[in-house]
Amino acid sequence: MTQGRIDQALVREEAEQAQYWRKVLMRVVSTIKFIAERGLAFRGDDELIGSPRNGNFLGNLELLTEYDPFLSAHLKETANKGSGHVNYLSSTICNELITLMGEKVLNEIVERIKRSKYYSISVDSTPDEAHIDQLTVVIRYMEGSAPKERFLTFVPNCGHSGAAIPKPLLEFLDSYKIDISNCRGQSYDNAPNMSGKYNKMQALILKKNNLSVFIPCCGHSLNLEYVPLLDICNQISG
Repeated sequence: MTQGRIDQALVREEAEQAQYWRKVLMRVVSTIKFIAERGLAFRGDDELIGSPRNGNFLGNLELLTEYDPFLSAHLKETANKGSGHVNYLSSTICNELITLMGEKVLNEIVERIKRSKYYSISVDSTPDEAHIDQLTVVIRYMEGSAPKERFLTFVPNCGHSGAAIPKPLLEFLDSYKIDISNCRGQSYDNAPNMSGKYNKMQALILKKNNLSVFIPCCGHSLNLEYVPLLDICNQISG
């Protein structure tokens, strides 16, 4: 109740502002979901409304303005004013929302894994754009009678030795209370640091849980055979 309060006008203005920015956020979040679901790039060469090189995020918002008077008015009023002006259109806000949405999705996947209880893990290292190695963590589990395979996260790679690689994986699982004793399978490539029997990745996980059966990745095995065979064929044909 605001009637009779001396700050009645201020309370009403605060409520109107909250409602306004809530409407802006609804459109921004929907745009982020649309782009993320399709695996498209968010940003372009600049962050200017009206630029043909401003990327998918701002470009999609501009498209919506043709059919959404509220968003059209918002962009005309707040866009391209530089830092210090709130508009919820910057890459900083976009990244914060992506992070929050990613955490929500990750927590939902973790809860489903816990309900399933038993799972298998697949880990591999890959460099990012800065050529820094990181581990990709994929977990396979059951939802009813259907197998599900989900990418969970990238975790920093502590090194390429078989003794170093399990550490960030186990720390990640522990941080989300995913019990390693419920792991029933592990699959990696055939590199010695991953598949070796003594103090390597699969062996160290087996020490934590002797029920986590190691299964080499057939795709990696085929690739290791295919490349030398291709070289031989090229030499013969040459």
